[in-house]
Amino acid sequence: MLWGVCLVSQAQAPIERILESVAANNMGVKAVQEQAVADRAALSAANSLENPTFDFEYLWGEQHIPGGNKYGFSIMQGFDFPSLYVQRNKISRAQETLGDRQVRYALQNTLLQARGLCIRLVYLNKQIALVTERVAIADTLAALYNRRLEEGDANRIEVNKVELERLSQTTRLKLLYSERTATIASLVACNGGSDLPVGGDMLTEYPVIAAPATEQEAVAVWQAEDASLQLLRQQQEMAEMQLSLARQGWIPKFELGYKQAYEVGDMFYGFAVGISLPLFKTGSEVKAERARALSQAWQAEDAAVQKASEASQLYREVTALQSALQDYELLKQQDNRTLLMKALQGGQISLLEYMTDMAQLNSIDEDRLLIEYQYYNKLSELDRYNL
Repeated sequence: MLWGVCLVSQAQAPIERILESVAANNMGVKAVQEQAVADRAALSAANSLENPTFDFEYLWGEQHIPGGNKYGFSIMQGFDFPSLYVQRNKISRAQETLGDRQVRYALQNTLLQARGLCIRLVYLNKQIALVTERVAIADTLAALYNRRLEEGDANRIEVNKVELERLSQTTRLKLLYSERTATIASLVACNGGSDLPVGGDMLTEYPVIAAPATEQEAVAVWQAEDASLQLLRQQQEMAEMQLSLARQGWIPKFELGYKQAYEVGDMFYGFAVGISLPLFKTGSEVKAERARALSQAWQAEDAAVQKASEASQLYREVTALQSALQDYELLKQQDNRTLLMKALQGGQISLLEYMTDMAQLNSIDEDRLLIEYQYYNKLSELDRYNL
């Protein structure tokens, strides 16, 4: 059974607050939202009646005869066959859905990036806590061996080893603080440059993330809920609608209007009808839209296959990391550092033995934190459809 581990369930709240802030402030998401509004407005305008045209003409003959000049004017309104307006209206409604899909896709990617940064901060904070403990131990050890050196129970080589270890851990701590500052800066940028609602140093526990119980469930959920797939399928549907519209391009366009003319002392009134015959462009437009619809269909199909493979791979990686993480849980319950320090202070082990064993413990702790970080990072990617 795949599961998400979290020691303190309340720890999810700070990350949720950050994600809510990012969703409200991210500039990229706002840009996509405004573009969706613009695209809907453009399609709505394209389906409106064309602007009426006003024509005025004034003619005179070669021999000027009083009152013999001709003039007239007309007002014409062009329009398409009603079925074209119906089809364009369907496309306009589909465009609204497409805009929603585009916003959803942008938001999902942005929140996935932000949650990844939050998980990175948890990892860094855990490392900082661990290395801070090592620095404290190194300080204790340095004080112990400096006192022993004064008492003649230690030599300078042992003191130097202890000081080098303290320098190593202190430097490591400074680098971790620097990396945390850079990660917080990236998260602030993701938040539109606004301050985070929660300090980066407050993220000390990973979020609670529900995961699919089986690989088949993971694939099925991705196929149904992944925002990129939904976007591609909507684009495919739009392409098919555009093809249907292009196939109706053989229907003539019409113009209807009022006309008035004056000639040789008499006024003429009436109406005018015009027709535009689509003889040349329609075949090429249908061919282009058919190819575009086929391209969109292949893209959607290929993306579905790729997403199924990605979901399966992520599930297997998460399962493997979970198994490795459970093995390390047993080591967390052992207080080996305290035991080693007591043994060293009691003279039961040498400094070399102590430092060798501590190096092994430190390596194990680093591996455990890295596996834990990788586990939650992959689990977050697997759970992207819930963002």
